[in-house]
Amino acid sequence: MPGSEQTDKRTVIRHPTSAYLIVGFLAITCTAAVRAPIHTLVYLLPIAAAFYIARTATIVDERGLTAQALFGSQTVPWSSLAGLRLTDRGAVFAVDRDGTQLRLPCVRSTKLDPLISASAGRIPNPAA
Repeated sequence: MPGSEQTDKRTVIRHPTSAYLIVGFLAITCTAAVRAPIHTLVYLLPIAAAFYIARTATIVDERGLTAQALFGSQTVPWSSLAGLRLTDRGAVFAVDRDGTQLRLPCVRSTKLDPLISASAGRIPNPAA
């Protein structure tokens, strides 16, 4: 599936590479705003967007579910995972036994298959 890569018992779910097309379009539109040398700072927007796309991911491995954000990451170990919460807008949250919710970036409720298959049975398939 596009946007996910699997290594030895580790699956990384990322934004699709086509998201960089938006970054390119943003860079082109920023060019219209550059009139003076100081205006070149506007190019920090597409650079930040590209960094966001490259950095954010959901990692599924033997330790648990890890949400990797722009700055930092958080992990919900398998032993404390109570389940998933799906919102009306398609966001997916990992819920631990304490009730703490962790949003899983790059995972949508309509595209749960990579997450479920990478969990090795720890997350049940609701379609089954």
